[in-house]
Amino acid sequence: MAAKHRILAPLFAIALAAVGSSTLLAKNFPQSLLVVDPLAAAWEPGIPAGLGGSFEYGNYIFSHDDVDSFYLRSSISPVIAKVDESFALGGLYETDLLCGPVAAGETAANIAAFWMNAFQFAYGLYSAYRLPGPLGLDLLAEYSRSSQHPLRPAYSQVAADILMCGLALPRLESDRMSASAYLRAGYRDLFGFWQSSLPKPRISWVIEPAAEVHYSLSRSLSLVARANPELFIDRYKNCFDANFFAEAGIALAKGELDDEFLFTLYSTRDSDLLLLYVAHPTFEAGLSVRLSAFRLSPRPHERL
Repeated sequence: MAAKHRILAPLFAIALAAVGSSTLLAKNFPQSLLVVDPLAAAWEPGIPAGLGGSFEYGNYIFSHDDVDSFYLRSSISPVIAKVDESFALGGLYETDLLCGPVAAGETAANIAAFWMNAFQFAYGLYSAYRLPGPLGLDLLAEYSRSSQHPLRPAYSQVAADILMCGLALPRLESDRMSASAYLRAGYRDLFGFWQSSLPKPRISWVIEPAAEVHYSLSRSLSLVARANPELFIDRYKNCFDANFFAEAGIALAKGELDDEFLFTLYSTRDSDLLLLYVAHPTFEAGLSVRLSAFRLSPRPHERL
C-alpha cells in the first residue's frame, strides 16, 4: 500500500464562550473515525499501513474566558497489526498543550506573552473486528488513558482509564458522497491499580455516537461535516449531561495533499478539570490548523 502524506490545514471558526469565571478546560478531544476503527484505516487507499499522526493548533479568538486561549495538539496513531480484512489493532499517543493570556500578577516567560496552563496526555489501544454477515459491521474496542497536569496553582490534576466498545457502520458511498458513522458506549474511571490520589473523572458511563459526511464538488474540492456528541452520567452530580463537538467546511485536495477549512464548535456544561467542583458551562469555537500524516477520513475524490 503506497504511503501518501497530506496536510490538513487551517480550520476556521469563531469563538463564543458563556463562562461565569475563569476556567481551565480539560478538553475531550474527539478522535477520528480512522483512529477509532483501525480496520478502516488499515485498508483505506493512500493511508500508510504503519504510522499516521497529526499536529493541530487551535485558537479561541473570541472567547470571553481569560484563562484558556489556544492549544497545541499532536498525536501518533500507528496501525500495529492487521489480519486479512477481518481484524486490525491500532494505537494512539497524543499530547496537548493548553495555553492562555498572562493573568494579573503573572509575568510572561518570553516575548510571546502567553502562559502555559496545562499539559494533557492520551494513549491507548484500539481494535476492530469485521463481524460475519452481509451488514459489514465492525466491532470496536478501546482501552486508553488520559490525564491533565495543570501548571497553574489551585487546579487539580485529572486522570482517567477509558473502556469503550461499539459498532462502526459500513461506509455509505455514491459517486460524490461518502458517509461514515459509529456508536460506542463505555465507562471511565481511575483504577485502583495505579494507587493514585487524584480525583476520579467527572464522566462515568458514556454513550458516544459519531458521524461524518463528505460531498465532492470536484476532484479537488469537497464539503465535509463531522459531529461527535457525548452523552454521559456525571459521577459527582449523579445526573445525565452532554458534551458536543462539531465541525463543517471545505476540504481541498491537490496531488498528495489535502487541506480542510472548517468551522468548529465545542460545547460543555462543565469542565472535566475539577476546580472546587464548580460548573463552568462553555460554548466556544476557534481558529485551528491541523497537519496530518494520513487521511482522517475516507473520501470519494478518486472516483470523480
